[in-house]
Parts: sequence; C-alpha cells; structure tokens
Amino acid sequence: MRFANEASETAFRVLNKCTDEMKLERPRRWSCFVQNGARLPIAATLDEDFLHLDCLPAVTRRTACTIEQAILYNRSLAGGVKFALDSATNALRLSSDILVRDERQLLDRFRWALDGFHDGYRLLKLPASNPGSAEEHHIGSGIALAELMRESSWRLTERGPGEFSTELETKSSPSVRLHSNSREVALTAEFLRANTVSDCSRKAIALFLLTASSSLRLTRAYGSETDCVWSCGMMVSLPPVPAMEEIDHSLAALSIAHSMCAREANVLLDEAAARCYLAARDLPTCNHHFHEQEI
Repeated sequence: MRFANEASETAFRVLNKCTDEMKLERPRRWSCFVQNGARLPIAATLDEDFLHLDCLPAVTRRTACTIEQAILYNRSLAGGVKFALDSATNALRLSSDILVRDERQLLDRFRWALDGFHDGYRLLKLPASNPGSAEEHHIGSGIALAELMRESSWRLTERGPGEFSTELETKSSPSVRLHSNSREVALTAEFLRANTVSDCSRKAIALFLLTASSSLRLTRAYGSETDCVWSCGMMVSLPPVPAMEEIDHSLAALSIAHSMCAREANVLLDEAAARCYLAARDLPTCNHHFHEQEI
C-alpha cells in the first residue's frame, strides 16, 4: 500500500494493530471498530499531522438535560476524549485529537484515548443523574512539567504543587491553568463563573460550548458545579508526560477557543438570550422529561 507521507503510514500501522475491521473510506480516512466490553465504531481521519477519532455510539440521548450532564462529565472524562455535539443532529459524539509524532507515541496515545471512549460510552448508558464534581486524583510533582515548560515560549507561573498558569494569546490575555497529576496534565481556560445561573442559561451555555468544541481541535467544553458556584470553559487533557509540542498546540487551541466562545458564553447568562438560543436550536427550554433516543 502506498502512503501520502510518513504520518499516514504511522496512522495506518497503529490503527491496524489496535482496531478490528479497518477499512479505507477515502485517502487519510479509515473506519474501524474497537472492543472492550462494548463494540464501538470509530472513524479515524488524518489531517495536518493530527489523527481525529470520532465515535457515534448506537444509543445517545438528545435532551437539553443530558447535554448539561455531558458538559459536566467532560471535566473528568479519561484519555483526552470529549463529548461534543453535532450541530445538524444535536447528537452527542465522542471524539479525540492526537498529534502524530512517531509510531510508539501514537500507539501510546491511541490506547490512552480508548479508555476515554469506553468511559464515555459507559456514562451514556447510565440513568440520568447529577455527575457531581470532578474526581480528584493524586497530585504528582510539577517538576517534570516545569522543566518541560522551560523550553517553551509560554511564560509559566507556579501556583502550587503541580499547578501552574500562563496567559493565552488573545486580546484580553486571560490565564490558563496547567494542572499536573498522576493521570494527566490538564490545561483549563475558564470562561465564566457565577453564583446564580438560571436553568435555561446553563442548558444554553452547555449546548453552545459542546457544539463549538466539535469544530475545535484538542479542546473540550467543560462545566463544573461546587459549593453553589457554576463555572464553565474549555480544557485540554494530555498524558502525564506530554511532549512540549503537544503543550504548544494545546495552548494555541485554547487561545482560539477563548476568542471564539468566551464572550458568547457570557451573553447566554441572560435568561432571555438563553431561551431564544434554545428555541433556535429546537430544544425545550425547561421542565422537560428525560428520554433516550436511538440514532
């Protein structure tokens, strides 16, 4: 088989090792299945040295209530995987982006991502519930991250053990938090934080950010609720020992996400604006019943 470049050959080799029934759909795009208790269809597309993995589970839920749960689940979903929303169908998808550097690195990242796909599928099948706050993991030493960031053009400020911050490349220069623990390096850009957010605004913001994240590489929308404070933004999850190139791409992606989404998310704090947005997206505003829908 002839390949367009080395990245295409690397992606083919890894997919061939880790998936079943792999088929070439068109140049640099493959369909395949992964199995670990559940058989999940994966569409893999290579674009600009990034392997994009996309999965539409057989059963997904399409109510605004579930969309709000998905943005909370995204806070702690494993493997750099995210729930994102298809703007045409309002269907929740699971997806991930992996920078292709070499075969060993891609193999490690792909296997890491598979944990997230199966984790997301499991969450979709759970009864409707409040996901609660993100699970805490043991905080590891930030020395490795600090050493790695010394090679970067991004100016890093230490905030605590395993925790740093830097400014994004946007007009308002917002800060992003880099948090290192035993499972991942999480890069988090908060868009808003409020004590009182109406039910409709929460749903509208979740809907907007999950839809936006479907077209943004690496970044995933997240929501968090602790001590009656609701916050949201975009984040990137990387393995515990990322490459500097991965961090650079992640910070650049968060800069783009902030420029595209932060102002709009704050506008949706207005309940009237939120109701209009939900109506335009053809979803109920409040007091609806939870249901499952076959896709």
